[in-house]
Amino acid sequence: MRNKHVVLVLSLILMTFTNCSKSGPIQLMMEVQPSSSISEEVPVHVDVKLPSKLRKAPTEELMVTLKSGDGENVPGQIVKNAKGEHELWWILPVTNTNEPTKWTATITHDKTPIENSFEWRDTPNEHLDLFFDGKRVLRYEYKLGSNFEKGKTLTASNKPFYHIYDLQGDNLITNGPEEGVWSHHRGIMIGWRDVGFKGEKLSFWGMEDLTVQKHIEFRKNVAGPVLAQTEAFIQWNDSNGNTIIEEVRQATIFKQSAPDILLLDYTSDLTAVGGAVTLDGNADHGGVQFRAHNDVAEDSVETNKAHYYFHQDSIDALKDFDLPWVGMRYGLNNKRYSIVQMDDLKNGQPSMWSAYRDYGRFGPFFKKELNADETLTVNYRFWMSESDMPSRDVLSSKYKTYIEPVKVKVITD
Repeated sequence: MRNKHVVLVLSLILMTFTNCSKSGPIQLMMEVQPSSSISEEVPVHVDVKLPSKLRKAPTEELMVTLKSGDGENVPGQIVKNAKGEHELWWILPVTNTNEPTKWTATITHDKTPIENSFEWRDTPNEHLDLFFDGKRVLRYEYKLGSNFEKGKTLTASNKPFYHIYDLQGDNLITNGPEEGVWSHHRGIMIGWRDVGFKGEKLSFWGMEDLTVQKHIEFRKNVAGPVLAQTEAFIQWNDSNGNTIIEEVRQATIFKQSAPDILLLDYTSDLTAVGGAVTLDGNADHGGVQFRAHNDVAEDSVETNKAHYYFHQDSIDALKDFDLPWVGMRYGLNNKRYSIVQMDDLKNGQPSMWSAYRDYGRFGPFFKKELNADETLTVNYRFWMSESDMPSRDVLSSKYKTYIEPVKVKVITD
């Protein structure tokens, strides 16, 4: 009998602690302003002021659902920005070009793990993997080799980059440092072949001068049902180990519905810390670029080779500068992939695109001179899908919502 009383008391204590782990929900009313174009699955956000009982809670314990009118519930996510302020993010199913729309957000403090969410898993000194619902989505490769030899740098582990997985999370759709054709082209990467520094020209593209981009630490890793974000501190070192550029690289990955794989916002802050630096090269050897898996280069089937798409007819990437976006479609593993890179046109001009290689590498290049301690910030958005390329109108609408973000305001808080 005594044992039954003990079990009953323990059960009551457990129920008490379980109930205490949850706070009553609060509701916020938001107004989403009309957009200049109609587009689907658009990330939106708004600054929010949470009550003290929620403000002190870890953001990963804040469960958010949103609804507009009689529509279905959609997940939301609370994140902290660089100033430590709270932002509410969600994916707008479709933009409205006619009138504002009202949304209601319900926010609850709940320690129960959120299902259908992003998750980071780190393998120290090698790579950081991003999963969604148990499937790999993206990998940040940051392994640094310990021994480099001139003439053998193209397959060396000498710079961090982002790998992308297919929709099933099984196979990579991007190229890496493995043996192969142009193996220094890696996933989503940044670099310049001719970096001028104190009278020298150093390569941070093929890393032929035994230069390295060295991952130092993670500044931030955020994951939730709407977005994931990783921020890394990276040093660009010359062959003597001297740091000439310090970089803060950030990727924000937004969930998209199949057949789309993801939406990725890329940002790099590059600071010349060792003195004045010149970033130079050419359209095939510089900037932020995407490289398809090497099987695309080796495939003899013409329809699997890369094909490029532009915002207007008769665009010649060799002659036409400052393109707003470029799309690339290629075949791999009996599937079609469509990638679009969008430029906010504030990164550097004139920008010249490499967008003609049939093995599947493309991206914009520009030259830039940095004074000592000056910082260059570059921003791009990548849209990736396991499908044929959409129409030009659809892509142009996606671009407009990137450069003209949909505005949201809180009506009540």
